[in-house]
Parts: sequence; C-alpha cells; structure tokens
Amino acid sequence: MAMNLSIVVTTCNRADLVGRLLESLKDQTDSNFQVIVAMDGCTDHTEKMLHQLRPGFDLKWVNTHCTGYGLAVARNRGILAADGEAVVILDDDNFPQTGFVAAHKQSVKRRVITGGPRHPADSSDRAQLAKMQELARLPPCQSMSFDSLLRKNSRLAFVEANICLYREDFIDMGLFSERLKLYGFIGQEFFARARYVGYEYQYNPDAGIVHHRQRDGDNGLSSKRKHRQIRMATALRQTLMHPLYYDAQIRWARCLADGRKDCDRLPPFWFRAGLAFPYRYSRGMARTLRKKYRSLIHS
Repeated sequence: MAMNLSIVVTTCNRADLVGRLLESLKDQTDSNFQVIVAMDGCTDHTEKMLHQLRPGFDLKWVNTHCTGYGLAVARNRGILAADGEAVVILDDDNFPQTGFVAAHKQSVKRRVITGGPRHPADSSDRAQLAKMQELARLPPCQSMSFDSLLRKNSRLAFVEANICLYREDFIDMGLFSERLKLYGFIGQEFFARARYVGYEYQYNPDAGIVHHRQRDGDNGLSSKRKHRQIRMATALRQTLMHPLYYDAQIRWARCLADGRKDCDRLPPFWFRAGLAFPYRYSRGMARTLRKKYRSLIHS
C-alpha cells in the first residue's frame, strides 16, 4: 500500500498567497497526499477561500484563533489533525517543486528529520543562497547525527520549514515548543531538542521548494517587530534550551496527542531564566551594534 503523506501549511492572514500555493500543488508528480492548512489566528478571508476551493486532493484546515505569534501552535494543531503516516511542514510562502511529494515519500525514515532545499525566489538573496550551498555539500539522503554534522561543518543552518518526519516521531520528540511566542525561537529549539533525544538529520536535494520570502507581513509581523523579537528570543534561547525543558516538552506533547485535559500549559520558566534575560539581551544588542558599525566602516 502506498504511503500517505500530509503537508501542513501554516498561514496568517495571507489568503491570496496560500491560495496560489494550493493551486501549485496540483502539479505534483505524485498526487496521493493530504494538505492541512493551519491558520495562525487568521482573521481575513482565508477560511472562506478554502471553503470555495476544489483542489483535487484531500484538503482540511484548522484555525487556532491565537492572538500574537502562534506559529508553533498552528504547526502542532496541523500535525495532530494530519491523517498521513508522514508529515511535511511548510510555510505559506514555500512553493514545492513538482517532485516534492514523491521525493519526501521515498526518503522518509524513522527518527530522522529529512530536510529539503529552500531555493530563494530572489536570486539576490545571498544569505539564503549561502545556506543552500552549505547544505548541498551533504551526501544525499544519508542520515547523520547532529553532532557529526556540526563537527564537519559548523556553519550548517537547519531550517524547520520543509522538513519531513513520521507523524508519531513528531509527537515522540515533543512537537514544536509553544513556550515562547517569539519569532526566532521555534526552529532553534526544535533542532536542539532533536539533537538531545538522538534524532538524526538527512538532506534530500530532490525535495525542494521555492521560497518567496516576504520580509514584511510574515506571520503577521513587520520587519522591525521580527528583528525585535529575534533579539529577545536570542536572549532567552540558551537558558531555555535545557534537558529539563526538553523532557517537559516531550511529556506535554504526548499528553496533548492523547487528548488529555491536564496539558493546557507547559511548566513555567525557571527563575534563573528571568535573571539571565537582561544580561543576554544586552549582549545581543551589543553584538548587533558591533555588526552595524563594522558594516559602516567597510561600506
């Protein structure tokens, strides 16, 4: 029997964009897949648009009705609503290439995160191109531990959009952290936790998407607000990326997947996380100012 794959697409008030993405999925070489549109508190006409679609593949949606930055919440509800054995995570500006579904089906493995390339639609996006060049050095579809990957290339940047895992493995490793609703925390914490629990990573160059990056409006945030949240997330990230938090996250995810009522909230932050915040935030701001100063000198 052919594997059933679910694609979770997260979106926030970008109905036209997600509509174009869903339309593009009709061109897949393997048409046996499901799409779950996970709405991060959408208040525009996204839901009305989805009601009117006749896409030719299994489509359903969930709306978190979150206020603020609820990307992790949307992804988690999308994963739990998925019917497929394996689940792929996408954002609404990630347009899959035609062999995307077939490639992910062929390479998915237990306890292995499969990442595919995110080719920038804008050829002048040098930062994204550099990240793709580093990933392209990896042997195709060869699973390796995060420790060995980072020993060989410390510049590798793992991105959680366009990754594939078995649905049960997503739950087993704790889903996405809803602890900090800040831009710049979710992906870093996710891969650090995967490393902690012993999951591996493989790169599938055939499971590619084209990333139509939108700096303003992404997840409902302006570029200025994103940068501010990234600084705050950076300040808290290292304090919160700790085995005790990872273990709590995994217990919480299993509880959530079982539909139990005693998992509404994750445990509160440690007191030392609050004490560390001013120091880490100030250090992050100083680092940002140094980079700006150096760029001014060299320009």
